[in-house]
Amino acid sequence: MKIKNNYNKNHFIIKSPKLNCANVENILLLLHLTNELPIIELLFEIKRKLTLTSYKIIKKYLVYMADYELISYNGQRHVYNIIENGFDLLYFINKEKERSLTADNDDLLITIERVV
Repeated sequence: MKIKNNYNKNHFIIKSPKLNCANVENILLLLHLTNELPIIELLFEIKRKLTLTSYKIIKKYLVYMADYELISYNGQRHVYNIIENGFDLLYFINKEKERSLTADNDDLLITIERVV
């Protein structure tokens, strides 16, 4: 019996996740405004802003976002940073919000594809 999962033998995510746009935007904005943030503070601030989101879901988003190179994690200092792809996505989200004339992105999903 084979069990399907989202990881290959090297534990890299191989299935593209569908991420809630509001969650992604809030994480990217928080990292942009603070420059670097220790994981404990980041989890606390995100949980405070996104009250309906659990710590487990937030951690999952951080793993996906780091794996898809939107954010980076410095293991020695235990801090997250937003990186170039994250800034690009944040810019794209803002442009789409302007274009569609809506500030509400709670129902939007982001799917990130890896180019091989």
